[in-house]
Amino acid sequence: MRVPTHIIPGIAALLRYPDERTQALATSLADAAMATGHPCQEHLEAFALVARGLDLRELQELYTRAFDLTPECTLDIGWHLFGETYQRGQFMAMMRHHLQAHGLEEGGNLPDHLPNLLDLGMRLERQDAMDLVDDCLLPALEKVIPALKESPYHHVLQALFLIFTVNRKPAEAACAD
Repeated sequence: MRVPTHIIPGIAALLRYPDERTQALATSLADAAMATGHPCQEHLEAFALVARGLDLRELQELYTRAFDLTPECTLDIGWHLFGETYQRGQFMAMMRHHLQAHGLEEGGNLPDHLPNLLDLGMRLERQDAMDLVDDCLLPALEKVIPALKESPYHHVLQALFLIFTVNRKPAEAACAD
């Protein structure tokens, strides 16, 4: 079974504030995951099922409740790694530099926002991407996923976690094809 890294950009898009394309994207990602046979498929399908049953306003409310109202659920990775410390500021400055160096824009979010880091990881060399996953993304996901247990967005983050960890050999990251 191949690791479905081609799904990561779509997951990054699902983790941005919902728009008129979100429901169709959720369905498309679930279908793409199903074609791989990867365990992330059941989580993406569960999220797609919920997303299809909501209108855009309801999906936006769901997103806001999931990520914006409770600090433990924020998608700002530096907060999970460093809290509100000087080190987080350094981390955000470093991420801003890397995003700019790879031609990526922050959008309306902070540079340490998970979708930004997923986009960055897809452009990094293999070892740098592995380091980003191991040192930043997995430790943060291990904190956010349990905090989101009551939200359908839990499934999106769990799918991402599985992409990074299932069938992984020691010292090998799932971000490489």
